[in-house]
Amino acid sequence: MNMNKQTIWLVTMLSLMVVLSAYYIVSGPVEPAGQMAKKAQEILNKGDVAVDIKAATKPASATAKTDTKDAAQQKGSNYFVGHQLNREYLRQQLLEENYKMMMDPKATKNQLESASKKVEQLNKTEKQESVLEDLICKELKFTDAVVVTNEDHVDVIVKSAKLTPSQVVKVMDLVKQNSNIEGLQVTVSSHS
Repeated sequence: MNMNKQTIWLVTMLSLMVVLSAYYIVSGPVEPAGQMAKKAQEILNKGDVAVDIKAATKPASATAKTDTKDAAQQKGSNYFVGHQLNREYLRQQLLEENYKMMMDPKATKNQLESASKKVEQLNKTEKQESVLEDLICKELKFTDAVVVTNEDHVDVIVKSAKLTPSQVVKVMDLVKQNSNIEGLQVTVSSHS
């Protein structure tokens, strides 16, 4: 009786594997990183040119001041968006490589475990960076921030015309509180 249950279980699992394999073959691999990379490239290649018809009818001296401010704000915003898109693009490439390793039928157990750990770590790092960016903007009142975490180093770029030493210390404290990185391994810079 016990052998019969084991046989049924084995046949069921093999059937399940066949069905899932057939589904994978029919549906094919999903490649969101490719689509994301195209979007990132389009946004980065997109020009900073905007035409305002109402502003074109105003005298040149009146529009010059507002145009300069708008262009500076847009350029600063594009700087941070570009950094975030670049970071996400690189991370998606790493995730894709590890997912391919996990799906490789020829991969060894050690390779599978290593790829799985890397995927977990990349997802954890992404979440941690997002939380840090939100905290820096909300608690320290910066309008924008980008956090890039390497293996043992964190780079923080905040949107500020001038960064004071006390602000740098506060940013470093936030990073230390919300990660396993020491203060000496944190670089804080500003961009306006």
